[in-house]
Amino acid sequence: MRSFLFLTPALAGASAILYQSTPSCKSTPLDSLWPSEDDWASLNTTIKGSLLRTIPAASACWHGNPFGSTISCETATDKWFNGTWHSQQPESIDYQIYANNTCLPKDTAGYSAERGCSIRAFPQFIVNATEEAHVAYAMKWASDRDIRVVVKGTGHDLNGRSSGAYALAIWTRNFNDIKRDTAWTPLNSNDSTAEDVFVVGSGQQWGNVLSLAMSQGRVVTTGQDPSVGLGGYIQGGGHGPLSRTYGLASNQVLQLTVATATGKVLIANAMQNQDLFWALRGGGPGQYGVVTEYVIKHYPAPSNVTLGILGIKPRFSTNVSHEASWTTAAAFLGHLPDLMDAQLAGAATVSTGNAAPKFFPDLASQQPFHGVALNQVFWAFNTTPAAVEALLRPVIAELNPGNSSNSSVAISLSISTFDNYTAFFSVISGDNAAGGESVTSSRLLGRRELVDTPQLDIVRYLKIAMASQNSTEGTYATIGLQGGPGVRNTHEERWGALLPAWRTAYLHFISTGATSDSVAAGSPKKALGDAAKWYEETREPMWRKWAPGSGAYMNEANPFNKNFAEDYYGEGYERLRSIKAKYDPKESLFVLAGVGSDAWEYDLDTGRLCRVQNSTTTA
Repeated sequence: MRSFLFLTPALAGASAILYQSTPSCKSTPLDSLWPSEDDWASLNTTIKGSLLRTIPAASACWHGNPFGSTISCETATDKWFNGTWHSQQPESIDYQIYANNTCLPKDTAGYSAERGCSIRAFPQFIVNATEEAHVAYAMKWASDRDIRVVVKGTGHDLNGRSSGAYALAIWTRNFNDIKRDTAWTPLNSNDSTAEDVFVVGSGQQWGNVLSLAMSQGRVVTTGQDPSVGLGGYIQGGGHGPLSRTYGLASNQVLQLTVATATGKVLIANAMQNQDLFWALRGGGPGQYGVVTEYVIKHYPAPSNVTLGILGIKPRFSTNVSHEASWTTAAAFLGHLPDLMDAQLAGAATVSTGNAAPKFFPDLASQQPFHGVALNQVFWAFNTTPAAVEALLRPVIAELNPGNSSNSSVAISLSISTFDNYTAFFSVISGDNAAGGESVTSSRLLGRRELVDTPQLDIVRYLKIAMASQNSTEGTYATIGLQGGPGVRNTHEERWGALLPAWRTAYLHFISTGATSDSVAAGSPKKALGDAAKWYEETREPMWRKWAPGSGAYMNEANPFNKNFAEDYYGEGYERLRSIKAKYDPKESLFVLAGVGSDAWEYDLDTGRLCRVQNSTTTA
């Protein structure tokens, strides 16, 4: 067990020069006002010994094991690409590029012997609390000393929000109770109708919550990855297999317990702390406080699930066939709103270049590959294979009349069925992959973009969405059918701060293509900056032209998007600024593309977080 009393250098490899900290920058161990060892020890005593020193998980892979990790290098190397394993480490995150790729095992993405092993890019201390009061106390203690605060549930985060240089981290894993309350009413409410709910600690992972729910014939709105935690997922919106049917995860929240940087533990629901209740349902994670408990709705488990897999790919290795695949894929997207309104949900993988044979092995013979390949998985609940096939066959006939062996595009369809949601979920789910380097770009697309836009324009937009800095290697995209009726029909009182664009969205289109190689670039900061620049010059302008006034799902979006306030928060952004100022007045909680984050500059090379010169506060 890692303990606070384990003696290790607070800042290995750093200069001994001390700087005078200023109100314009968050404090670091290089500043003269950084708390002393006695100060940290006093905090540890107050929160009953729950303070941990940061020990990089792969420290043992470096000469002399500089931080004394009890995890062997063999274990760290073997587990490095498993997100569940990272979630079990206090400091570790899935995408280490946001922790400056320091202390990596050899032969993993981003490894550089010259970069070495230090804790400069990590939180310096971690609160492994079991009591909300301890979380609130530690947050205020750090805030009063101008120390950045970050929140980690599982570390499953595309945008690095679970880690931050020189921060105090709050690790929520011990808030992991799960119980069903069949007669729950909001705290301090005397006239509310009792509801059947699950009460879940924010440190839990969705796989455990879903397993308990399904054992009782119920389901909850999770993502496809059972290792994902509740916190960032819910606070960013939270889509998944059931969102088309019941709405997003943030729509299901009835009450939250929240520790704030002002040192308070609050209950937020429709009757009290309504502003915080509103903000934490879709207004962005890691920004307003630390949620320790959620009260969420649940639903009857489907009696059966029908699964369909539809494939679209060029039939021949010709320019005509390859170009026809783009036209067919674009036309297919136009059918999805009607199919979703008719009951279908699902997810598609779209691929180009050398990435395409990974999903369609027979395309390896079609090189160079200039077409596009699409693999669409559909699912529908409480229906029959015949009913699903009746929806899809007319679409296939329209996309490719006859679908004969002489046509330029091949379209395939297979349909299967599952007796219960448990069997279905086990097929579509899996532990998240970790250890890579990636920056993504995404957009929410509705009927206007998919049906009302001229098809030639959709083809052009689709090609830009699938563009890659390395055109030979190509890229892939994931298209989630996660909007539609369930989200659109969510009652206003359950909406919260969720981006309004979800009201009309059907698809969540998330694409890659930027090259993120920190070793080749020279540093993680430069690799991320170069990828962000490429997206800002190519991908983001296309999204704004194809889907003006729409936006993106902030949990799977470009964290360097210059238009993040509009694209991720929408019309509620100014209200969120005032709420953040109320509950985090010293702006201790900073995340990329967060509310008010444009007033700060986070330098990944130095780890310093400083207010942008001449910027104004969010208060």
